[in-house]
Amino acid sequence: MRAAPPIPRAAEIGGFTLLEALISLAIMALMGGLIWSSFGPTYALKETVEAQADRDIEIRGAVNRMAREISMAFLSNDYDKVRYRQMITLFDGEHNAGDHDRLTFTSLSHQRLYENAFESDQSLIAYRVAEDPNKPGQLDLMRREKTVLDDEPDHGGDEEVLCEDIQGLRLRYWDQVKKEWVEDWNSQDTERLNTLPFRVQITLLVGEPGSVPTPYTTQAWIFLPQPLDRTQ
Repeated sequence: MRAAPPIPRAAEIGGFTLLEALISLAIMALMGGLIWSSFGPTYALKETVEAQADRDIEIRGAVNRMAREISMAFLSNDYDKVRYRQMITLFDGEHNAGDHDRLTFTSLSHQRLYENAFESDQSLIAYRVAEDPNKPGQLDLMRREKTVLDDEPDHGGDEEVLCEDIQGLRLRYWDQVKKEWVEDWNSQDTERLNTLPFRVQITLLVGEPGSVPTPYTTQAWIFLPQPLDRTQ
């Protein structure tokens, strides 16, 4: 019998030894790690920028919505004088310590979302700062809307979060007679009976707790500063 031919070595058949393959894999893994480490901070920065952009959209959307609704505030002398002793429309802006201002007013900005709903463009809207019940220590801007006007403006309606995680809300009102900004305005008080401010300055304070907040400010011009009266 003839002897079996010798088995060719790896170098003779153009292949790699196991050691060479392991070294190649190690080099590839090292290069992949270096590439990922260079792209990692860029990806993290991208996520941070996108999160900040979304946050800015939320804040500006809240401020712009407030400006639109406040600009359509109104008072009306047309109400059931037998049922109610005073006007059921109002504008009550209250300044509170710590920039936790509140505002309750009647507006013509309501949009009907359901067909044949017993609603009109009139509604009562209230803004306030409140602690988030699910996140202790976090303050949110709350918006309450009541589509049926009555003599109980502090009760009823649906409340929702308009903007999360804020430090405060600051509102000022332009007194056209005195030519100055004031911090309170109540259309049912003797001094400002049945009147609306010509302008409202809205400042939403945003930032980490304990830090200097960033103010987002705009102004709303009220289109109907005088009470509506169908008898005139």
